[in-house]
Amino acid sequence: MSKKLTSEENHGEISWEEAVSRYLQDHPDYFQSHPHLLGDLALNHEVGGGAVSLIEHQVKALRGQNHESQQQLRELVGVGRENDVLGLRLHRFALALIGCATLDDTLDTAYELLRQEFKLDAAAILFRGDPAKAGHRRECVTADDKRLAELLKLFSSGAPICGGRHDESLLKYLFGARAGEIKSSALIPLGEGAPQGALGLGSVDPHRFHPGMGTVYLTRLGELLARGLRAHLS
Repeated sequence: MSKKLTSEENHGEISWEEAVSRYLQDHPDYFQSHPHLLGDLALNHEVGGGAVSLIEHQVKALRGQNHESQQQLRELVGVGRENDVLGLRLHRFALALIGCATLDDTLDTAYELLRQEFKLDAAAILFRGDPAKAGHRRECVTADDKRLAELLKLFSSGAPICGGRHDESLLKYLFGARAGEIKSSALIPLGEGAPQGALGLGSVDPHRFHPGMGTVYLTRLGELLARGLRAHLS
């Protein structure tokens, strides 16, 4: 049984181990004044049950912390590089839309850049408008189109929706014959407040879009496309 030591503070008894522990906590520089003790202290090794000195144990712990810090740094650097690439792609997307003189040019350019710059397997643009004024392109649907109305209701939060496969009929409505290949998708509202359209992005990679991913760049992509379309629909 551990020896007991009277504690004036608690008016009771504490073990010698607890007394030493408290003393070292109150005097963290104790071993700086008594460095010769560090080499004599020993701790059970986590693997094999052998003994190692306190210094060896501290070195091992510091190496583990250093490895973890390096891993976190590599992850942060990787995220930063990905953000730089996405920012550059958005910049090129914006410049390309600015140079479009017609609605047809805007839509065709958007599709091309979404496939090439953003490496997407499928993309769909849908918006409300007068089909006659839009050259009867499939992207332009009338205000009473029930399927688009159901799609727009999904944007109650105003943010893009990312995840795995959505309803099969919805994917077919967006991506047509390629719907069966799409394993993950993102739905982006076009227009602030009450959106008047939607941008659908599809990928054969089931991990490309997921509910936990950030949506800042997707939101900006939708804002740029909405502004480009509005310039030719007003």
